[in-house]
Parts: sequence; C-alpha cells; structure tokens
Amino acid sequence: MESFDINGLIKTYGEKVFNLAYRITRNKSDAEDIVQETFIKVYNNLGTFRGDSAVYTWIFRIALNQSLQRKRQYDRNFFDSLDEKIEQFRDDVPAEIRDWENNPEKQYLYEELLQEIRKECYLFMSFRLTDDQRVVYVLRNILGFPLKDIGLILDIGLNTVKARLQRAKANLRTYFNRNCQWTEGMCEEKKCTCESRIGFALALYPGLLKRLRQTPMNRDTKKMIEATLSRVENIDEVYRSLPSEPYNADLLAQEILNIK
Repeated sequence: MESFDINGLIKTYGEKVFNLAYRITRNKSDAEDIVQETFIKVYNNLGTFRGDSAVYTWIFRIALNQSLQRKRQYDRNFFDSLDEKIEQFRDDVPAEIRDWENNPEKQYLYEELLQEIRKECYLFMSFRLTDDQRVVYVLRNILGFPLKDIGLILDIGLNTVKARLQRAKANLRTYFNRNCQWTEGMCEEKKCTCESRIGFALALYPGLLKRLRQTPMNRDTKKMIEATLSRVENIDEVYRSLPSEPYNADLLAQEILNIK
C-alpha cells in the first residue's frame, strides 16, 4: 500500500480544504477549525486507509462532512432573515465612507468597499441553494473539481452530479436576475444595490473598514476594481473568478505533528 506523509498532504491540499470549508460555512474562523479537524482525522487514520479511492477524495470527503456539520449548527433564521438585517443597518454608514464616495481622491476606497460587499454577497446568494446543489456547485464551479471526482467525494453517480449542478446553475441565475443590480433581469425597481448593504457589511465584518484604509491606490488597484464592478454576463464566471483565500499550511502541519 502506498505510504503517505501527513506534512506533504497538508502542504498539497491544506489551502484547498480551507477554501472548501470557507465556501460552505462562509466563516473563516470555522474554516480554520475544519481544516485542523480534517487533517487530525487523516493523521489518526492514515494507517487504516484502505486505498479504495484516491487519498485526496478521501480527504475532501472528510472536510466536506465536517463543513456541513458546522454549517448546520448555524441558526437557519440567520439566512432566512438576511433581507430584514440588511434593512436594519441600511442607514448605519459612517461619515468617513460618505466622504470617500464624494471625494475623487478617496473614491477608489469606496469602490473597493463595494467590491468587497459584492464578493461576500455572492457567497450569501449561494446559500439560497439546497446543500446538495450548493456542494456540487462549490466543488465544480469555484474549486474546479472534475465531475468524476465530485461523484467519488459525494459517493453519487455522474448523472446525479450533473443534474444537481444544472439545478444549481438555474436557481442561481434566477436569483441573480431577480435581485442583483449587476444583472439584466426583471424587477429593476426591486433589485439590491451594493450601496444598500454597506451598513450591514460593516456590522457583520467590523475589521473591514480598517483593512480598506490600508488599501494602496495605484493603477493596478484601480483597474482591478473597475473590472470587478461591471455587469454580470455569466454567473458561473463570477464564481470561478472569486479569489482563493490564503492559508498557512506550514503552520498547520507543525501543529498536527505536535499532537500525539
């Protein structure tokens, strides 16, 4: 049987496991815990791994189960009442941000804030899908897993993978068209705008304002923001373009090797 080195497995798959956990839970602290829990399980069970499947599908099956368990601990009402929460904080916008909006020298900070809100909003939109649809969509369209490997991770047939993926795409497209300002759908007067979510975003992520103040202004930054704040032509491309979150796999490897 092939021998596996836990340090090598963490360095190879740690960041992708973290991004899977983050996309499922939308909470970075939870995602960090899930990565650690996943590789502790892997470390403790490497000796009994039978090799019936590729080691990496085994790792991601563990990570996915851990992520879904953590997600189900959340109060479902949090997601069901998002619209009310957004409305509650609609007017809670600091004067500093109003200044960014109207000051040509600071406007790039305002646009960077909208970009951050838009990125997080896409994650929240994906929570409108069922868990079955969302898991397949995250694995395929955000993390780029082959359809065959998704079937192995989830222990389902290829046709089932394809069916769930198609339903997820259709449901996301419908939701975007009904709600997002960046699409060409119906109900223009009812569409959500990134500006309307500023207060909620700052309440949910209190460290966001501090991080934005540190954003350097240069030509590349301005060009990236302008490209991001544009019309959505392809929903799948939107999700594929979401950047991966960095993760310190070396630190995790050291922590796990110290657990005896």
